[in-house]
Amino acid sequence: MTTCWYCGSEVPANAQFCNTCGHSQSDRSSSPLFGVVDPVTGIWNQKFVEALIGQEANRAVRYHRPLSVLVVELDHAEHIDNELGQAQVNGLLSELSETLGRAIRDTDTLGFLEADRSPHFVIILPETDQQGATLAADKIRRAVASHDFSSGGGWQRITVSCGAATILPVPTESEAGLMFRREYTGNLLREAYNALESGRSAGTNRTSVGAYRP
Repeated sequence: MTTCWYCGSEVPANAQFCNTCGHSQSDRSSSPLFGVVDPVTGIWNQKFVEALIGQEANRAVRYHRPLSVLVVELDHAEHIDNELGQAQVNGLLSELSETLGRAIRDTDTLGFLEADRSPHFVIILPETDQQGATLAADKIRRAVASHDFSSGGGWQRITVSCGAATILPVPTESEAGLMFRREYTGNLLREAYNALESGRSAGTNRTSVGAYRP
């Protein structure tokens, strides 16, 4: 017997796949999670969350339910980048993703965006209106601000800013207004980024929420 490289479960020495998690034991690049998980943070990557946003948006519009998408930005990322080595930055991002994961509901989805620019996280909030998105963002900001990050990344305290976009349910008997998933994804992320920029420009509110009506 040996152990699975992914989940640590016992597998026969000549087994091609793990019976517990289904990962290939000989080709790690063909594992179920390859290509959809960010290697630094261990959470869903941009490719996966963009597809999920489109799927959730279609469902929200079809059944006239609210949906919010929250973009979370690490404050002063340029200073952190300049003062920490890459290994410390990666440790900080990994610990930040864990902190965000503990601050959201089990029905929400956390993902990583913009790996080549200032780090951004995205959180998909089903069944959440503008007020709920604001409450979720405030909870996240408090959770991050109160967490000690010195063990993972070298900085004891960090803060984040949030911007959100909400699909407002529009009762209708017709589905003619439904758009393609790609269009929903682009619109929601764009509105969330715009809300983030608006909050930053205002200088007094780190949480800004915009409404998107399809």
